[in-house]
Order: sequence, then structure tokens, then C-alpha cells
Amino acid sequence: MKRFVLTFLIVIFPFSAMIAQDLTFQQPVLITSAGQSAGATMMKVLASRAKLQFTFNNLAKVDDLSEEIRTIIVVVGASSKGLGAAGIDIEQEIQRVTALLSRAKEMGMKIIVAHIEGQSRRGKTSDQLSELVVPFADLVIVTKPGNEDGFFTNLCEKHQKKLIVVDTTSAVQGVLEQYFKAGE
Repeated sequence: MKRFVLTFLIVIFPFSAMIAQDLTFQQPVLITSAGQSAGATMMKVLASRAKLQFTFNNLAKVDDLSEEIRTIIVVVGASSKGLGAAGIDIEQEIQRVTALLSRAKEMGMKIIVAHIEGQSRRGKTSDQLSELVVPFADLVIVTKPGNEDGFFTNLCEKHQKKLIVVDTTSAVQGVLEQYFKAGE
């Protein structure tokens, strides 16, 4: 049995390392929101702690994209209060995010979609936004409480997207460090 486990580990670990190395991200980064919740601001703090070079713009538009930006992190979470404070409604937000991510893909940028506020930031509108942005993603990061019903697991399987589920919001920092260090 020990020999089997050792053989299994010797075969699997290098393979899993190769898979992890296949997906890397480069800087500088643009962090934006899809839904105007506080999640994007939380991501700003996590990116800062991970020592990423980034620009933060909750309302980033196509005109804000430049050739220097290599990766976009879009944080999903709908907030009627946040949308109101931004002076937009959900339809305008959907149009903004769709145009932004479509253009980013045309420009060859990689996209990370994140849902880091847990179950409290899930709901019909947030799920609608997630269904909109996940097809653009190269990587999806969610917290375990936000995926208790398997919504993101199913969505990522449907669109064949890599999904990382972390236990806590603060654990996202380690994911950023891992994927951006590999892509420096």
C-alpha cells in the first residue's frame, strides 16, 4: 500500500505542477466591478497585499483599456446601493461590463472573475452577472461560502473554465501571488 501511494504521488505531483504552470497572468492589472458591490474594493486590498501593480476603477470602460494592461480582474457582486451611488442601473452595468470584457479579449488580455463576498452577495442579479462574465474568464476564484450550492462549479464546468474555491476572502491573496508570480 505504501508503495502504491508513493508511486501515485510521484506521478501526480509533477502533473499537477504542470497544470498549474500552464495558466499564468501578467501585470499590470485593471481591477473593476460587475455589480458595484464592495467586493472590488476588497480585491484592491488583496492585490495590494499581493504586491500587484494595478489600477482600480469600479466603472472601467472600453476607453480605459490600454495596451499596457495585461490582466483584468472583475469582481462580481450586485449591490443596488452601489449601483445607485454610481448613478447607473443594472442594464447599464451589464452593457458596460460586456463591452469592457469583449474588448479586453480582442486585445489579448487575460481575465480573472472573482466572487469573494460569499453567500450574502449571491442572488438573482449577482448570478445573472456571473453568468455574463464567466464565459470571458481564464480563471474563476470564489469563496467556499459563495459556492455552497455548486453554482460556480456548474457554471465553470458548463463553460470549461478553471475554478479555484478558497475557504476565506483573505485566501485569495495567496492565489493572486501564485498565479501572478508564475507569469511575471
